[in-house]
Amino acid sequence: MLSRRGLRIKAMQTLYVTACSGQADSRAALTHLNKSIRNSHLAYLYVLHFITELAQQVDLEAHIKRNKYLPTEDDLNFPVTFFNNTVIQGLLKDHYFQSRLKREKLLELVDEEYTKLIYNQLREFAPYVQYVASSPDAAADKKIIKEIFEQFLLRNEYFDEHMENSIATWADDEFIVKGLMEEFYQTPLTEENQHKLFDFHISDEESGFAETLVIQALRDDAQLDEEIKPKLQNWELDRVSLIDRILMKMALTEFLHIPTIPTKVTINEYLDISKLYSTPRSREFINGILDKLMNEMKQSGRIIKTGRGLIE
Repeated sequence: MLSRRGLRIKAMQTLYVTACSGQADSRAALTHLNKSIRNSHLAYLYVLHFITELAQQVDLEAHIKRNKYLPTEDDLNFPVTFFNNTVIQGLLKDHYFQSRLKREKLLELVDEEYTKLIYNQLREFAPYVQYVASSPDAAADKKIIKEIFEQFLLRNEYFDEHMENSIATWADDEFIVKGLMEEFYQTPLTEENQHKLFDFHISDEESGFAETLVIQALRDDAQLDEEIKPKLQNWELDRVSLIDRILMKMALTEFLHIPTIPTKVTINEYLDISKLYSTPRSREFINGILDKLMNEMKQSGRIIKTGRGLIE
């Protein structure tokens, strides 16, 4: 399940690619959108697998140390705490998860050199060092997985390089995968939850939301330009960055065609996305334009919100 922000980002990417192609083909745009959304799920599955690959490096190192010609006491007692982590073992023994990796050909993405390099750096990661020296319970097992992903892997240049080489959309999927991982931490790794955790699924409401943003923004593109132009004080529309224009058009599409989301929520969401994808000045610029258009559209009755607490 992707968050609304994740879906907005995917729609934005699709509109950007479509604009750069010079062809406003709705069918091609929807194909791109659906493939991009699915790529986020594949990235999530591969992140889980990569973490198990790091854990298996622990077992491999322990095996090598134990089988030296004259192993030391430290060699014989090399800690395999992370390999025995209950989450790691759950993933390694989960036949459904392993079958999903094979079916999606994600096992082919593993690069042994990157794995070894990143594992050697993981050994110096302070939370990992503390974890290995402890006698962790199930809660600590989950906690270290979260810390390794969020505090180590997402900040590791080699992991980032490996992911960008393996999954083309990784630079934009990172934020979305973080959200999917949050759901993973909170869901027990049981047979009953296998489909929820490892299958790609998107509700009709979620897909409808993303598709409306793309199709309606493409359909109304020229009209939305005309809405924005009068608010550009001493600016030509062509001077506004493509990303900023797309974000404003998406926000206007939400105002006019998605009645269940408050206008203030819409504006705040696109301002936050602009911080990730646009210039430092874009937030203030976009906010000024959208605020003016929102007030005018409300006064003219063009914005109609429905649902409890949404009627404005």
